Amino acid sequence: MRLQFSLPDGKNMSYFWLALSALCSVIASVALKVGAHNAMNSEGVLRTFGGLLPYAIAIGAYGMGFGLYALALRKLELSLAYPLMVAISIAGVVAYGIFFGNEAVTSVRVIGAVLIAVGIFFLSR
Repeated sequence: MRLQFSLPDGKNMSYFWLALSALCSVIASVALKVGAHNAMNSEGVLRTFGGLLPYAIAIGAYGMGFGLYALALRKLELSLAYPLMVAISIAGVVAYGIFFGNEAVTSVRVIGAVLIAVGIFFLSR
């Protein structure tokens, strides 16, 4: 007896793939930031090789995100999927910056986030 596993393939699942794709983009962006920080703060051999792991993680995350985005596009319209993925990615990167990167919360950033959310709402109609 062979066990088979399959995931549901409806529109809701496409939103799940899209959210995972955005998460991969956030992971890749954070890994690039870590790699750049490591390269600036190390010397000699560490400067060359110490930053490779974060960059490899970033490449892998971008590649995985690409595949997940392709899965999402099977059921979602491009004009909705891309802005939604970018909005989720922006929210994730901003949240990372605020909670882990000691970045300031400014009124301009809050207004920008609200405008993105409003734009996504109108695109989904």
